[in-house]
Amino acid sequence: MKRSTHIMLILLGAVALTVLVVAANIARSHSQTSGLKIKIDYDHQPTLVDSKVVTDSILRLMPDLLQQQVRNVDLKAVSRAASTVPFLEHCDASMSVGGHIVVKASQRHPVARVFAAGREFYIDRHGRAMPQSSLGEINAIVASGNITDRIDTLLYDRLDIAVLAADSATANLGIVDIWKTACYLDANPNYGCLFDQIFLNAAGDVVLTPKLGDHIVVLGKSDNLDNKFARLQLFYIKVMPKSGWDAYSRLNLKFDNQVVCTRRGKQ
Repeated sequence: MKRSTHIMLILLGAVALTVLVVAANIARSHSQTSGLKIKIDYDHQPTLVDSKVVTDSILRLMPDLLQQQVRNVDLKAVSRAASTVPFLEHCDASMSVGGHIVVKASQRHPVARVFAAGREFYIDRHGRAMPQSSLGEINAIVASGNITDRIDTLLYDRLDIAVLAADSATANLGIVDIWKTACYLDANPNYGCLFDQIFLNAAGDVVLTPKLGDHIVVLGKSDNLDNKFARLQLFYIKVMPKSGWDAYSRLNLKFDNQVVCTRRGKQ
């Protein structure tokens, strides 16, 4: 008898708890939202966007959001509104137990700072353009030169270099080579730390300016980068200490299994 009574009490307690949870959820769903909470993952980068900018952007697109009942909030619409902030990616909105709309997002990761057509902007690792920020700047490699193809520097949401790279008709554009090179240097900091500029010359070759030494490194196209940088690294280790860092004006990596050098004073 005692055992059955104990089981009955446990069941009644579980039912009561369920009723309380359901009642609390119903009451919560009919309550007004408590506000917006913005959580941004900066991935150890300088701040390009803060919670105020994101909150203002969301409320500009959804001005009555904070007057809505919890049950009426369109969380997908909130996520889309947050995604219009050009410095964010992976935006996701949820509702907290306390009735706060919580937006979680990641700051986009620029790999190059581009100067083109009289404008300045970043390109991120996914190939999307993004504007400068009034809050800070990223110490990304600078890219410049003959960059005129398929760039709309006024509407950042229209430049998608990854799409250009996937299309055989546009895969050879200079901006694609710059993006691929910048991504490679960002993903391989042992090489990336050696250079401070990417330049696209009139022939369409990617040219790097090293931080050390008075020379340039001609990559050509952005293919076989593992091989090209391995050759360059070997040349830096074996040859440069003997010849001197200012002995050559140009190191050309365009040709397979070679480093074609131009001595200073020669063409």
